[in-house]
Amino acid sequence: MPNRLFLIFRVKPYDNDRIVMQYRLIQGLGIFFLLPILALEAQVWVPTGTESRRASALQFDAGGTSFQKDYYGYVSPNFTYNHGSNFGYSFSLPINALAVDKDPLQLDSKAGKIREMDYNSRNDYSRVLNYISYGTYNQQIPGKVTYSAYTGKMVDGYIGHGTIVNKYQSSSRFDAYNPGVMADLNTDYVGVQYFANSVVNFEVNAARVYIKPLAIGKSLFSLFDKSSDLVYLMNLRGNVLDESGRLSVEEEAGSEELKNKKAEEARKKEVRPISKDSRMELVDNDPWYNRLTIGYTKAWDRAAPVQMSYNTNGSPVTEKHLDNPKTAQVTRASIEGMDIEYRLLNLPFVEFTPYLDFNKIKGLDGAQGTHYGSIFRLGTKDLNIILKPEFRQMTANYAPMYFDSFYEVERFQKFPISSPLRPKYEYLENQSNSKVTGYYHTVYINFYHLGFEFALEDYGLKGNKRVFAAAYIPLGSSFLMSFYYTKKGFESQGKAFDLDNNTQAAAEISKSFGPIVLRLQNYRKYYLDSSEKSFVSIDEIRFLVSGGISF
Repeated sequence: MPNRLFLIFRVKPYDNDRIVMQYRLIQGLGIFFLLPILALEAQVWVPTGTESRRASALQFDAGGTSFQKDYYGYVSPNFTYNHGSNFGYSFSLPINALAVDKDPLQLDSKAGKIREMDYNSRNDYSRVLNYISYGTYNQQIPGKVTYSAYTGKMVDGYIGHGTIVNKYQSSSRFDAYNPGVMADLNTDYVGVQYFANSVVNFEVNAARVYIKPLAIGKSLFSLFDKSSDLVYLMNLRGNVLDESGRLSVEEEAGSEELKNKKAEEARKKEVRPISKDSRMELVDNDPWYNRLTIGYTKAWDRAAPVQMSYNTNGSPVTEKHLDNPKTAQVTRASIEGMDIEYRLLNLPFVEFTPYLDFNKIKGLDGAQGTHYGSIFRLGTKDLNIILKPEFRQMTANYAPMYFDSFYEVERFQKFPISSPLRPKYEYLENQSNSKVTGYYHTVYINFYHLGFEFALEDYGLKGNKRVFAAAYIPLGSSFLMSFYYTKKGFESQGKAFDLDNNTQAAAEISKSFGPIVLRLQNYRKYYLDSSEKSFVSIDEIRFLVSGGISF
């Protein structure tokens, strides 16, 4: 069956007439694309970091929102500035002011009241930070030292191959905001990556150190083999004259052909969603001894909940001025792992990198897992498909991707969600170390400025499935659709796209009219509902008008 791409519009009746367009927009605008053996539903994804930077501007977002049957006026002034292509920062002040309060009425209800959950803890005031970013995370260039640092709204936090920390979302809750941290340093010989879920309290942390033993050995050998110095330097550094900044004869002459070539190269460097798993930038300079990487990762939650505190009616006790449930007992949840990869192929049209990760959860009896994966790319930088199949063998008390999109909730309440609260670590403590096998497969499709991603996890067990679907679709220069959808803990593939408390997602449709942009947004996130004795996944819909001054 040939590959096909088409739109499916599917609208279902909804029992609440307060919202004209409810989150069924996620399903209604679902983008399906067929591969020879699998039908995939895709929705948006733009990785955290350079690719998600805004243009330098002083602007505003203003409009209305619908949340929990109530209506709010929304305004958010934004300031963004980029110092060149490497360093940038962005700040905003989002405010939801009550406009219409439907039954049941809020405490001290009055028009203009700021939504209480937005600014009722010290963490919430970090909402003003969109990001501060320097460099590009996980950019490894032979012959150069690269480094990056990012703090801000995180939608795709990861370390290494993503078998311990993957697709971490630090802002997956309406009632809590945590700007995360990602930083790294890369050389030809060693490197380090660092992750934290919050720059405010640093509850979840991860660090990975890696070495490239063949590159180290080659460098040591070159110290004793002087005849190899010139070849080694050329392999690592390319043209020495280029590195020193001197111009070629053609450049000095300013040939028209060369100018056109440089203009074309500049156009190809426009910002677009890219896959974190591809190393296409290494094609021109990727010696064999630079391709073997061995890494060690340590990740931990320094205060993982084990037992929760409850009121006499069975509802969770909420900490004062903090939107988290109160814990009666915590522990340090720690995962460590070793990984190895070798890039067998890195050609302009083909890339192939097999890898192996072995991880274990410390403190749990025999909790360990082995991940056998590979990264396969076919195509050019602008038009390619990337496959990342990963097979897993593990014990039942091991959790792959322990720190994932849902962890801001799951550290208190495991998935699938049910009452009462039961922390993830406490659940694993009570599992056996029997053997489990399964997979987590990912496919990316990049078509110039369009990006699609789909991932599926399955172990053949009840409540152990996961799906992730995303797309980024600019249509022309003024129209954009972008959305993502992820669900965890469902029983069968037929329930993968049923909206319930195991689902989080976001969608946006925007259309520009000169300097003004109209935006329709839908966010499905979590908040702690004490009356329900659990976290609840609900929708917030925004209709916004955006504008401002670019500089």
